[in-house]
Amino acid sequence: MFRVFFIIIIFSFCSHAKPTTISVAAPEIFPFVYVNNEENVVGLFVDCLNNSTNKNYTFKTIVMPWARALVEVKNNRIDAIMPAVYTKQRTEFLSYPNKPMIHFFSDILVKKKSDTFTSFEEAKKQNKLIAKVRSKALRGDIKARIESSGLTILNIKDTKTALKMISQNRIDYFVGDPQMIKHTALQANMNDEFSFIKLSDKTSPSFLAFSKQFVKNNNINQIMNGLNCKNLQID
Repeated sequence: MFRVFFIIIIFSFCSHAKPTTISVAAPEIFPFVYVNNEENVVGLFVDCLNNSTNKNYTFKTIVMPWARALVEVKNNRIDAIMPAVYTKQRTEFLSYPNKPMIHFFSDILVKKKSDTFTSFEEAKKQNKLIAKVRSKALRGDIKARIESSGLTILNIKDTKTALKMISQNRIDYFVGDPQMIKHTALQANMNDEFSFIKLSDKTSPSFLAFSKQFVKNNNINQIMNGLNCKNLQID
């Protein structure tokens, strides 16, 4: 009888066990992760984590600069980081699951609908001004195509500023991440002013990567199976 009672107590305890909270570091990248006017961390990635079907885990996203985020996860003070591109060097201190969190589309070019674009070489001949966000690195192949034409890439504070500069004819083209650009344009009610030109069909996998300490006691592939971030992109 005592044995049966003991089993019931253990079962009851397990069934009410609190889920493990995974701390996730991320840079502020609108619309994926950002701090809203109420000082809450929100965004498409945050929504994806919060909608996980794996009820053994919850997520707490912490916004911080990318360099600091890497250090925090490397030193096991934070459990995970997003969005992380896979590199062999990072595997020394990050563990990557089998499934990426998302496949980012390649950079796009934005122009006013009244303007034209045929090639970067033609843009150089016409003395066009082209820009990107200062903190955002372009894909290597896109950057090489722009620079090989002889164009100088200007650095702008943020996406919203760049779109306003196109609207005001202060720059001609802006190149960057399609999601950041399209969401910002929609939010600012400027979407109808621009044309968006795809520069490549390539996509880049990006991961929710975990600290070495965290993976010792947690199955990160099972965690990822509970996430579905495929529907975050605007075509």
